[in-house]
Amino acid sequence: MASPGGRLVAVFDVGKTNKKFLVYSEGLEVLHSSSTRIGEVRVGDLLCDDAESIVRWVRAALAEWAGKVSAVAVTTHGATLAMLGEGGELVMPVVSYNHEVGEDVRRAFYEEFGSPEELYARTGTPPLGQLLNAGLQLYWVARRLPERYRRVRRILFLPQYIVHSISGLEAAELTSIGCHTYLWDLVEGRWSSVAEGLEVPARSPPIRSVWEPLGEVGGAVVAPGIHDSNAALLPYLMVERGDFALVSTGTWCVIMLPGLPFLPSPSEMRRDVLYYVDAYGRPVKAARFKCGYEFEHYVDMIRGAFGVDPLALELDRGLAAEVLREGEAYFVPTLTPGTGQFPGSRGRVEGRLRDPRRAYYYLNLSLAVQTWYALRLAAGARRLRVYVQGGFARNAVYLAYLATLLRDCEVVRAENPEATSLGAAVCALCALEGVEPRELGVEPPGLRGEVVEPLDVSEGVVEGYVERFLSLCGEPGAG
Repeated sequence: MASPGGRLVAVFDVGKTNKKFLVYSEGLEVLHSSSTRIGEVRVGDLLCDDAESIVRWVRAALAEWAGKVSAVAVTTHGATLAMLGEGGELVMPVVSYNHEVGEDVRRAFYEEFGSPEELYARTGTPPLGQLLNAGLQLYWVARRLPERYRRVRRILFLPQYIVHSISGLEAAELTSIGCHTYLWDLVEGRWSSVAEGLEVPARSPPIRSVWEPLGEVGGAVVAPGIHDSNAALLPYLMVERGDFALVSTGTWCVIMLPGLPFLPSPSEMRRDVLYYVDAYGRPVKAARFKCGYEFEHYVDMIRGAFGVDPLALELDRGLAAEVLREGEAYFVPTLTPGTGQFPGSRGRVEGRLRDPRRAYYYLNLSLAVQTWYALRLAAGARRLRVYVQGGFARNAVYLAYLATLLRDCEVVRAENPEATSLGAAVCALCALEGVEPRELGVEPPGLRGEVVEPLDVSEGVVEGYVERFLSLCGEPGAG
């Protein structure tokens, strides 16, 4: 269907630190973009997201664009909850998923609700560190502060809390409920035993589609909000019909594999392979590791050691191939123990770093190997079109190495750097038009991208480097 011209949609893309405000046209082109940094705060002994500052920033942006936008959507990171009382007040601060809780909490949780393996088989949720499992966070509050938990009348995920704060409207939606929470049973397609045991369904607003109009604020239609990884995936679900993977990169590298069946196994559970729920309510197999976190840590190290900014170094394909043949250094995971595909490996640098350019190339090579391993672990030997989106789509060194490791796949550098906000804009536009995404009549721009060429290196050289890398991670082979 054709859309009438002239209307604009506003999107708030709330990352862990960076917060973006974007305005899109009806053709899904970015017309305005601005950003701010809002970090975590301490509230007593709790590490929290600064919800008050986030809501203040959202309201200020909406006030500036009042009367100019026709629809609004919010996308945020997952694993973050707001617990509201009878009057809509926060009963608890919005606790950060980076907050640490004791092992005694975890043990008691699994004793009450079943082993990690049993829960994984139903929810696709692996046991994660800190409070990355939202169901564990609710359990922790319910047992630590039972009087306060009894006062909770509404449990909202962060996208829906922001929507509620600016509009008074309430909703729940599956991309957030199904985001490694233990709260959604993927076998039955309903609230899980954990959710029932913590009385979450009674405290949740009705579940709505992420593109369903909830109402209006200041004359603009409001969508329910969407989890960020699923927002990034949604535009590709609109245009792709074959097998593909989305490598969404930021602090985390999240490799999403739509279309694969829900077949969880304990061995995958222990390697950060999990299942999300997409915008259509379907399970999406995924694997994650903290690529951006490790990249930033080691870029700072290289900058300090050599006095050179490695981010200013461009790709020299001949040198990149030479570095792979030399095989002199390895950036071994994992800086955050217990995460990623090598949860027991100790993060470190092995080998010789001769100069800043080689050091930077070896860092990107190591991250590309981790990406290759995560993709193969989750997808097997499937021949896929692999879209790389986010910060690493602008990293030519990483892309060249990934294409070299995945010669049997097509690695595509996504041209649109804003896939997350683009997916949210799709939701806002659908809410405005009263249609679902595939009926929108607009193809999201910049998705097709550029195919990345592999380096001129023999397969034996690549296999040798990978074998050595895996052995340093404690792996017996390229498995």
